[in-house]
This record gives sequence, C-alpha cells and structure tokens, in this order.
Amino acid sequence: MNILLNINWVQTYLLPVIDIGIIAFVIYRIYMMISGTRAIQVVKGLALIIVAAWLSRFLRLETMSWLLNQIIQFAAIALIILFQPELRRMLTRVGQNKFINFIFKDTTNIIDAISHAVEELSNKKIGALLALEAGVGLKNYIETGVRLDALISSELLFSIFRKDSPLHDGAVIIRRDRIISAKCILPLTDRHEVLEGYGTRHLAALGLAEETDAFVIAVSEQTAKISIAWGGEVEMGVSIKRLRERLNELLTVMGG
Repeated sequence: MNILLNINWVQTYLLPVIDIGIIAFVIYRIYMMISGTRAIQVVKGLALIIVAAWLSRFLRLETMSWLLNQIIQFAAIALIILFQPELRRMLTRVGQNKFINFIFKDTTNIIDAISHAVEELSNKKIGALLALEAGVGLKNYIETGVRLDALISSELLFSIFRKDSPLHDGAVIIRRDRIISAKCILPLTDRHEVLEGYGTRHLAALGLAEETDAFVIAVSEQTAKISIAWGGEVEMGVSIKRLRERLNELLTVMGG
C-alpha cells in the first residue's frame, strides 16, 4: 500500500515539476542563444500572437482564434526559412556543449594528434615524454609544471618538445583532448634493471605507470625509439601502428 502511495505521489507531484523544470530550462537556453540577434524580436512577436490566440480561445472569439492559429502555423514555417543562419549557429553551439562532446567524443582526432607528433619527434630524434590521464587524477604532477590547458594538436606537441623550447624538459600531461600542463616532474621507478641503457624519461614513464593508471609515452633522444608504459609495465621500441592500437584501447576503456 505504501509503495502504491509513493508511486502515485511521484506521478502526481514530482514528475510534473520535473517536466515543467526541463521545459523552462530549454526555453531559457534557447532565449540565451538567440538573445542579441534579429531572431529575438520575431520570437517576441510570435509569443505575443500565441498569447493572443490563447486569450481569444478562452474568450470564445471563434473567428479571431481561427485567424491567429493560421498565422502561427505559417509563422513557424517562415521562421525556419528566414532564420536558417541563426538556427545553424544555435545547433552548432548545442553540439559544442562539453557534456555532448563527452558523450560523443571523437577519439580519432586525439589518436591522430598524438601519434603524428610522436612519429615526427622520433624521426628527428627529439626526446619527449607524454602522460595521458586516465581514471586516477594527476593533479599533483600537473602542479609541478607550467599550466597550458590548450586543445591538443600535433603541431603544439612538437613545438613543446623542440630543443629550443623552454618547456621541452619534463612531461606533458594530457586530459581527454587537452594539453593541461607541460614541463611536469614525474616520479622515477626503482626498477632500473628493466630500463638498463635508457635515460630519465623512461624511468619517469614507468614510475608514473606504477603509481597511477596513466598511459605514458616516451621517445628516446639517443635511439629515437618509442616506448609505452601502462599498468606498471613497459613496452620498448613500439611502432606507430602499435602506439595507435594501445591509444585506442586506453580511450575505449575511458569512454566505457
């Protein structure tokens, strides 16, 4: 009996409130997006006609109600035709919403940017260290570097690790599709025997992979070889194809 009462209470009171709240939020967001454009004046005029149509129906003014309803129907079609640019911009802004991007994020661009940068760095024997944040936050290490918070691109990654760049020492930390910080200091592993013959970058790559679930890429300045550290293990001398496969695994796990 109590369960039935609770269900009735939810259906009678809570759901209508949620329904009205969602509609109000959507109307508010649409208003904010078209505010300041020429469309806002037309929308205000249409809203006035809708109110007038409702009043005429309430007062049982049959002819006026019919005429206003016809105007509203034609006005809706006219709005779509007249304000195509505004509608397109509005839909573009909706598509750029962070929550939408998180749900429908395109991991291909991230993989392409990282793999292209790593390949070019390897070809030119430029040392590099990149850490991709996964489930465990890397705030402690981000704060040791220089904050960037820039959209990821292969050109930016390459320019950071150029020898004449003031940010080339240390690691770049990436969160989703953004380069959060550069010149970051990472912990070094104690397993020197695993990385015999390799330098500090590789020790730091494995060290971070041991302490967190981050995906770390190291490019050797001496040999130009690419190494991957993830889950406390390290793969040495991987190809770009293998790097892309492992990046895809990581981003699939993060997306799931």
